[in-house]
Amino acid sequence: MESQWRRFCADRWRRLGSRERRQLEQGLGVGDTLSVCVGELRSEDMAVLAQLSAQYSTQKDPRVELDFKQRGNALFKQKDYIQAVASYSKECLVDIERAQAHNYPHELLHKILARRTACLQHLGQADGASDLGSREKLGVTAVPRIQTKPTDRGAPCRQTKTSRILCNISPSIAVRSDSSRGRHFIATEELRPGQVLLQEEAFAAVLVPEGTRRELFPNEDVYCHHCLEQTELPVPCLTCSFSSYCSELCQECAWNQYHWLECSLGGLLLALGTFSQLALRTVLLAGLQQVEKAEKLESGAGQWPSGECSVRMNPDHRVELSSCSRTSGAGDEMPRDSQSRYQMIHSLLTHTKWQTPEHRFLCGLTTAAVCQEIRRMGLESQLVSEWLELDAVSVQGQGLRILGVALLRHLLQLGCNAQAITTFRDTGVGHSHVTEMEEVRIATAFYSTVSLLNHSCEPNTSITFHNTTITVRASQHIPAGQEVLHCYGPHLSRMAVRARQRALRLQYFFHCQCTACVREEGTVGMDSVLGQFLCSHCGMELQDSEEAHYTCPTSSCGLIISKQALFQQVKEVKGQIGVARHLSTQHPDEALRLLCECQQLAHTLLSNRHPLQGEIEDCLAQVYASQGNWLAAAQHLRKSKDLVQIRYGAQSVELGKELFKLAQILFNGHVVDEALTVTVQAENLLSLHCGAEHEMVIELREMKSCLRTLASQFAVSPNFNHKE
Repeated sequence: MESQWRRFCADRWRRLGSRERRQLEQGLGVGDTLSVCVGELRSEDMAVLAQLSAQYSTQKDPRVELDFKQRGNALFKQKDYIQAVASYSKECLVDIERAQAHNYPHELLHKILARRTACLQHLGQADGASDLGSREKLGVTAVPRIQTKPTDRGAPCRQTKTSRILCNISPSIAVRSDSSRGRHFIATEELRPGQVLLQEEAFAAVLVPEGTRRELFPNEDVYCHHCLEQTELPVPCLTCSFSSYCSELCQECAWNQYHWLECSLGGLLLALGTFSQLALRTVLLAGLQQVEKAEKLESGAGQWPSGECSVRMNPDHRVELSSCSRTSGAGDEMPRDSQSRYQMIHSLLTHTKWQTPEHRFLCGLTTAAVCQEIRRMGLESQLVSEWLELDAVSVQGQGLRILGVALLRHLLQLGCNAQAITTFRDTGVGHSHVTEMEEVRIATAFYSTVSLLNHSCEPNTSITFHNTTITVRASQHIPAGQEVLHCYGPHLSRMAVRARQRALRLQYFFHCQCTACVREEGTVGMDSVLGQFLCSHCGMELQDSEEAHYTCPTSSCGLIISKQALFQQVKEVKGQIGVARHLSTQHPDEALRLLCECQQLAHTLLSNRHPLQGEIEDCLAQVYASQGNWLAAAQHLRKSKDLVQIRYGAQSVELGKELFKLAQILFNGHVVDEALTVTVQAENLLSLHCGAEHEMVIELREMKSCLRTLASQFAVSPNFNHKE
């Protein structure tokens, strides 16, 4: 949730009455927790939330069009013509939508429709272009559409655009259960690296807004708010200024399924944060009838049809299913229809026993506020009219109560079960000659089947995303009978064992006993893989301790230095590297000066295998590449690549990305032989982790084809000395 609302709720918790505080500290159930928080919701709370919501206004604003034009002008001056066209196109789209909404003369309507069709076709928006083109051809009058509460649930919409499979599990893995690991996946036969094990469509996903955190084209302007397809010319919601889509089909599906309500709540959901919106969207996608049925099953008052599964969360792992009637294979056991998938999500544990009373109060007050706003706006009757039978709503507010309990349940679940949807995006730093990709979070989602994967700090799988579909691949050979494991975040190559254990305990409420943690137990401080600090007196590697300092192991020296002081120096070096990256193109001399200072400090502060040494070399390579000095760039990037391999391993996706950059530098420098070798290595690694159709892999294949042609023209490649 957004920090302002979180801080306000923290203050409300401190002012909470002693009786209510005791109730929440006793670990009430979801329904009782909601009752306490509904009773505590004050008009002053709603007034504060209204003020916060006003900061995220989603009303249509003519000034937005001017902003698109100004951004386009700025991009044009920077000679970033592709992005400038996209910004101008947004301005044009706003104009056309406004013209249609204000009864544009029918005899002239074909002109703006033709203009929009041409834009859509030029930018590859075939769905919208064909729809508008046929409308113009048939002479259909474009009456302004007024979006209202849908009369049809619109469930098939997700399957209309592309024939997606909700969940597809390889026959080479199966679900097993035991007392120590709960419900989990194992390999039924030997799995090869890169083999696809599981593909699943998100039950619900919400785009993570970036807003002012990203200067140009944040997530909400780049990706479809329904399917997460990247789009250059988004189709906006006709009612609000925030949501936009890749096509009119997604726009309509989103409206029918959930946006009819989310749109009315507007800035309130943005003020509350992504988790609140995802919890609400999950309920709306399931439908209140399905939610009510799941609640009855939870309380023991209902029964699912034969063959359906009930899911329970294991505090020590991720998910535990009760026995399923079908056991012929993983694919048969796993529910694939919307009803069964929602039951799996609904039944994930809320961990109320382990979550703090303050956090439960935060979630409860948030839920109460959302329900209150729905009632205030008169949306309650629309919410329950079609999805609950009349006898189920005989008690006033029963429908809103069902929504509230489910909403609170999902809010409590999300801390342990939310899945970040990520993508590789060009950093765009300096617009250098070498594409540098960064992995960024664009959405948060609920996945039912992926939740079965247990955690390991040294996983044997890797995951990638295509829009809302997650793909799980084997990242190494997995022998038959071995468990299929996924990393929840804390990874041995990025965090020391104590830090990993602490992070997993705080967020997931279990003590990790994976192979890596067991192997490292008894060690203290940072792992050797993560690098060491050096003694400023004698140059020896400092020893970590349980205390707040490092010590020099040399008896004649005996230097003792605080960890805080060393970490502050590392922070300063990282800051300088960041500044140098932004100066790399426009002010390369200044960037090199800063990096030279970083090198000098790192030489006396850090061991030669510390990750920061690699970051300095990588940045130096970027500066030289922006100047077209491929020889110097290659020399520095080789050093960075070696350090990445030491830290992450020879089969890591991180090494694949570093090889991808090195391949581009060697390609641009016409170092044909080495470039071809590196290109093949990068292609193999990235195919293993990301699949053969990933954009980086496709580019590498094109480079490889070109290099093989060049190989016949260059008998000897230019000599790039590997040493400076």
